[in-house]
This record gives sequence, C-alpha cells and structure tokens, in this order.
Amino acid sequence: MRHKIIYRHWQPGDDDAILELLVPSGQLSSENSYRNKFRDWSVEAEGICLALVGGKAVGHVLGMSDSFLVEKKIQKFGCVGLVYVDPNTRRQGIATHLMHQLHAYFQKKEYRGSILDTDEEAAIRLYQKVGYQQLTQDLQTQLPPSQNSSPLKWSEVNLSDLSALPELDEMWAKQNFPVSCDRQSIKVHQYNMGGYRILRRGQNIIGYARWDEPSEYRPYGLIRDPIVPEMDPMEVITLVRAAIPTTRTWEAAEGGRYEAHLRAYGCTFEPTTTVIMLSPFGQEIDLTGYHRTAWW
Repeated sequence: MRHKIIYRHWQPGDDDAILELLVPSGQLSSENSYRNKFRDWSVEAEGICLALVGGKAVGHVLGMSDSFLVEKKIQKFGCVGLVYVDPNTRRQGIATHLMHQLHAYFQKKEYRGSILDTDEEAAIRLYQKVGYQQLTQDLQTQLPPSQNSSPLKWSEVNLSDLSALPELDEMWAKQNFPVSCDRQSIKVHQYNMGGYRILRRGQNIIGYARWDEPSEYRPYGLIRDPIVPEMDPMEVITLVRAAIPTTRTWEAAEGGRYEAHLRAYGCTFEPTTTVIMLSPFGQEIDLTGYHRTAWW
C-alpha cells in the first residue's frame, strides 16, 4: 500500500531522519552544523518544512531571514536553503508543496519577499514555478596585475577592524542589491576574516572585499566585487590590480557596479552556474537605480 505524504514543520527528534535524507545529497558541511542549526537566531522550527512518508523524511527545505535595504528602508526577507527531495519520490509535487509551505511561513512573518541562490537548471525551473525571477548571475573574469603602485593598500583584516564593516555594508546597500544589513548576522568574523581584505585611507577603513589567495582549489584565487561605497569603480579596480602580483579571478554580479568598467579594461566574462532569484510578497519590489551585487 502506498503511504500518504505528510507535510509538517520540524519537531524535536526529527534530526536523525532528516540527516539520513540530507547527508547523501552533499549539501551539508557536517552533521553537527545541522544539529546546531538553532544557534542561528533566524532559524525557527516552523521555518523547516518537511515531507515524510511512513515516518521517513523524503523532502526538506529550510528558511531563514535576512535584512535588505529596499524602497528606502531596511526590510526583512526570507532566505531559502537546503532544498532537497529524495530521488525516489520526485515528480510528485513535493518540492513545490514545501516551497508554498515555506512561503506561507515567510508571509506570516510579514517578510517583504524571498531570496535564494542556485546552480541547478531543474531548481531554477522549480523556483520560477513558485514565483521567483532571476535577479542576477555570477560572472567571472581574469584580472591582470599592474606595475603601478598606490598609497592605498589592501591589507589583512584584524579583529579590531570588524566593527567597521557593517556600516560599509549599509552604505553600499543604498545603491546595490542584495546587501545584508542584518547586524545580528555577522558576515565577517574571527573565523573567516582570513578570506577578506580591507582598504584603508589613513586610519579609516573605506572598503573591504572577499579575497581568496591562489590555492589548489582556486589556482587564480578569487576576488568578489569589493564593497567600497565612496570610490569610483575604476579606481577600485586600479587599486586591486596594483595589489595582486599575478592574474586573479574576479567574480562580479551581472548588472553590477563593476561589470562595465571591467569590460572597459578589456576583461571578458564567463557566466558561472550560480544565479540569484527573488520573489516578492505583495507588490513588485522597485529596484530602479540599484546595481546588482554579489550575494555573500
């Protein structure tokens, strides 16, 4: 006899069944990271939507929250992650049902919309079906170094620098979307600050960037669109070129502040598979005048 699909949100004791579903998917950094999910203040039991058949988890989606500056004010948005359906139970509308269930939770919380990223064609079709549109796509190019020097230097991040970065995010968010403006969710902290660089003018921090040095995984490193709110984009590019000894991969957002200027340098872009998608709740979100930016 075929078991009925039961839909509900997370309950205590569910983690073992959920991990049995999610671990083979390769989406988890570790089992402990999932078991400790409620350490993130934005994760609630009602935002974890499940599909179960005969007590076995066959579908899962996790919703969180973030804050973005749109329509002249900081507003809450739902963020979607860990969407997965057991391959043996696909094509039954489970993922669609879970997304509708999650959206109902987001709307109950009075969020302005929902945002997500994905790198799978099938997932893009699913999200379009439930109301998402592509906001931007990550692009990559190779940026050559320059022999020119500059009095402004990119340097490693110190613990004492971290408090200055949220203010830069909020300044950047006035003309770029999506930029997290949630001060309860710390993007750069003592455990990941080695992957960032800051830009100083005198004693003042005027910008920062995700900045991975070359490695076996990334032979050309990776620099993502720098957050430097009060500097001309061409000048920022010039400063990056002066700081790198060899060619680096630059990852930019399609429609972003740096794209046209990098093209003017002669850089050619290749699209990555990663797209960012947005679904409004209620009226359309007016993004007139906003550049797109890499969603960190």
